[in-house]
Amino acid sequence: MSDWTGTGTKAGTITPPAGAATTGFYARIQATANRLLKGKGQPVTLTNISAGVYDPATGSVANATTTQTGTGAMVEWDSRQIDGTLIRATDKRLLLSPLNTAGAALTAPVLGDTVSIGGVVYTLVEPLKEVNPAGTVVLFDVNLRCG
Repeated sequence: MSDWTGTGTKAGTITPPAGAATTGFYARIQATANRLLKGKGQPVTLTNISAGVYDPATGSVANATTTQTGTGAMVEWDSRQIDGTLIRATDKRLLLSPLNTAGAALTAPVLGDTVSIGGVVYTLVEPLKEVNPAGTVVLFDVNLRCG
């Protein structure tokens, strides 16, 4: 049995980071994915710009910007997946942890968000997939396009 109350790990014990679901097989998968991505990936900054509320006094809409930091591993797409339209040869694939760097749940990325990795800014485009068996998000699998 797993001991979910500890802060470290020992043989036979899996302890998810703060913010992770605390029961079941998929919570352990989520914790494992997060641990592997933290060990093999790199920090990423996600930025979401959403339309704000119209201000009749100024006649404009102030956009709301939300930034969060997570961990991900950027890899090349398999050549068989590149079709030149949906996935281009210059696109990158990002395997993104569902937990932010503080260990809390990451707000799910959406199309049009930007991701900064190593000083390069990418835009999230189709396909964007949330891997969530039984309702527990274990990974975001996203397509990044530069520019």
